[in-house]
Amino acid sequence: MNEVRLKRASGWFAAGREWQRALGVLSDGGFKLFVYVSLEAERDTRRLSFQQRALAQALGKSRRSIQSYLKELEEKGVCRILSARNQYTSGMLEICGEYWPYVTEGPSQAAPAPGDEDGYVEAVGNMLLSEPCVRCAYSTADRRLARAWFQAGVGLTSVEHAILLGCGRKYVSWLNGQKSEPIGSLAFFEPVLEELSRFELKLDYQNFNRWQTEKYREKWLATTGSNSLEGIGAGAKVARAQAGPKTETR
Repeated sequence: MNEVRLKRASGWFAAGREWQRALGVLSDGGFKLFVYVSLEAERDTRRLSFQQRALAQALGKSRRSIQSYLKELEEKGVCRILSARNQYTSGMLEICGEYWPYVTEGPSQAAPAPGDEDGYVEAVGNMLLSEPCVRCAYSTADRRLARAWFQAGVGLTSVEHAILLGCGRKYVSWLNGQKSEPIGSLAFFEPVLEELSRFELKLDYQNFNRWQTEKYREKWLATTGSNSLEGIGAGAKVARAQAGPKTETR
């Protein structure tokens, strides 16, 4: 029997079950973009710096198609878009762990699988407590609200942008000298989520929302010093740890 060998000892990618899984959930165009990102991403971080215009040129697609495919990758939990204001500026794509064949210690957790209610609830909590303007312990009431959103079919992308928009407004109010308490519960974002549900969340707006909130967050932290982060953002995580596991009444 002839020995099967690789033509090249390097420069290959471990395409296996992860790609098969992606093939089953993505459209043809979405999968093509996923393959390109996988081949170009850094092996140790699962990340690729990108511009929408450059992706369109590389794949021979229109910018509108690329926007649609990027949205699909994020909504299906295959990739996370970490930043990108618009088609002309650089952003960062991160492939979620369950679609990456290499063992890494990337900073982000894999997106919950479709139908994973507990994973959804934890993902919402991670989003909530990552913001320095939030001070809460992710209470039973917060978790119950997150479950209600899951059961109502509210996507994590919508929750993420409600949190970003609500927190961005909080940072702006503090930067303008308005005195108000830190955000104390997930319920703060209910009206924001309702507001966002009235129109389609296009990718350009999502990216702009991320960028704008990051800008205001950094500006606020710079004007108040690192103690604000320790006292508010880190304080929320301490409170969560002290509270221990939550027992919910569903």
